[in-house]
Amino acid sequence: MEETKEILAILVSWPTATIVAVLVLRRPIKMLVERLIKSESGKAKVGPVEIELGKLAEEGKQAVHSLNRINYLMAESRLLELEITEGIFGSMFSPDQRERMKKQIGELEQLTKKAANKANPADARTSRS
Repeated sequence: MEETKEILAILVSWPTATIVAVLVLRRPIKMLVERLIKSESGKAKVGPVEIELGKLAEEGKQAVHSLNRINYLMAESRLLELEITEGIFGSMFSPDQRERMKKQIGELEQLTKKAANKANPADARTSRS
């Protein structure tokens, strides 16, 4: 009997009630968070802290886009360096070094084409053939 009372006390405790409430209300909570993130002025205030979720999400997307663009440009410039090096100094390399360089050039060409196609179809048209 005593064990049953302890179990009942645990089940009625506030952490358990919170977990149950979150499970029951997960769909409305998810919809609310998505609405706050997608809206231009989605603001959330918890106590003294106020966050603009829509603006924060948009800035995060822009930062990721910028980093992806930087990586793409770095790969493009490295590809150009390898192509120039192969053209000018290719005869000085050993057959193994030439093969490794050709492999790297091929991989970079494939990666930059894929990245250009994903990022923007307009970039893919101006990217290397």
